[in-house]
Amino acid sequence: MYFRGKNVLILGGTGTIGQSLIELLLGEEPGLIRVFSRDEYKQFKLHQAIGKRRNVEYMLGDVRDGDRLLSAMEDIDYAFHVAALKQVSSCEDNPMEAVL
Repeated sequence: MYFRGKNVLILGGTGTIGQSLIELLLGEEPGLIRVFSRDEYKQFKLHQAIGKRRNVEYMLGDVRDGDRLLSAMEDIDYAFHVAALKQVSSCEDNPMEAVL
C-alpha cells in the first residue's frame, strides 16, 4: 500500500497506460488521483467507467503548457508521466506534433 493516502497526478491519465494505472492505484486507497489529459471526451468516458469517486478528479490540460502543469502539480506527492502519441503513422504524418 505504497500510495495509501498519497496524492497522485497522472499526466495522460485517459490513455491506455493511464487508465490501467488508475485501476491499480484505486486498490491502494490514495488520497487523490488527479487525471490530467487534453481530451475532455476521454475524461467523460473514464468518469462513466469508474463512476463518481471522492478521490478522483479530472483536469483538462496539455503537458506542453507549463503553467497548467504547475497548477496540476499543486499538493501532489507523486506524478506519473504517461502522456504520449503512440500511433507511428500519426507521428509520421504530423512530425512537428510528435516532436513537441
